[in-house]
Amino acid sequence: MEYQKIPMPTRGKICKAIYIEQQIPNYIGNPLIEAIPRILTTQEAMKKLSHYPDYDESKRHLPKELRYQMLEDIVRFFTPVNIHIDLERRFSRLIRTGYIERNPLKTIFWQENGEYAKTVNQEYISQYGDDDDFHSTAAYGFNMVGISGIGKSLAVERILRLYPQVIHHSEYKKRKFTFSQIVWLKIDCPFDGSLKGLCINFFQTVDSILGTSYHKNYGSKSRNTDEMLPFMALVAANHGIGVLVIDEIQRLSLAKSGGVDKMLNFFDQLVNTVGVPVTLVGTYKSLSIFDGNFSQMRRGTGQGDLV
Repeated sequence: MEYQKIPMPTRGKICKAIYIEQQIPNYIGNPLIEAIPRILTTQEAMKKLSHYPDYDESKRHLPKELRYQMLEDIVRFFTPVNIHIDLERRFSRLIRTGYIERNPLKTIFWQENGEYAKTVNQEYISQYGDDDDFHSTAAYGFNMVGISGIGKSLAVERILRLYPQVIHHSEYKKRKFTFSQIVWLKIDCPFDGSLKGLCINFFQTVDSILGTSYHKNYGSKSRNTDEMLPFMALVAANHGIGVLVIDEIQRLSLAKSGGVDKMLNFFDQLVNTVGVPVTLVGTYKSLSIFDGNFSQMRRGTGQGDLV
């Protein structure tokens, strides 16, 4: 089955690393954390999230056909409320704490990458995937559920854009440090409802952001989801993905995915294997995905559930 090219993914800024001195001990000495913009106060977060169209009193006297065109400004209006500030704090904490155990200056970070490169197979995942000390950042994720059209995706995207999407590192404390860091990655579940399509969307989105060829190398139609998961982990590690947001999860089809047990096992393996905090966003139709699996429920409430 051929998969079509995904729509233009959610994009953010690309910048060079500027390191900020940290006050929290666990954050000190980690370039992936120090390169992230500083933690915002509530007032700063509200100001940055807000968007008000330009207003000019004289525009009220323009001809009606011109004023009709300006109605589109309303669509871009956004004013945050308490739940948006709550969500901003969750992502702020989620991204940073997810990097604590993935410091590229530590030898173990590159040792794990090397092991993946040598033995990218299911045996490796079964050996290390459920180890509490291996990629323990998975437990920091959370699930977000709400009615269709209430503004879940818009809120998440505005908060993610508070951070650069890609940070290019070249030197850290007078030492050469070449690293392309993906702070956040947001993908939508495919319309065909398959888990394989979701994996392919992951590779295509990374390629569209970095200009890489992971889809060609790892996302061929001949591979199944079990074969793709370790490669997703390798890509996530190579680029230090801070958080993976999977939107529209209600699109996943139980029939095409092989049943609810297989789907639950996929998400369980996803957070174990990819090793980055994962946030799942969907409508109430997606609740059935979470209800029957304790490990998925535990990981989905690492930052508290959000309904």
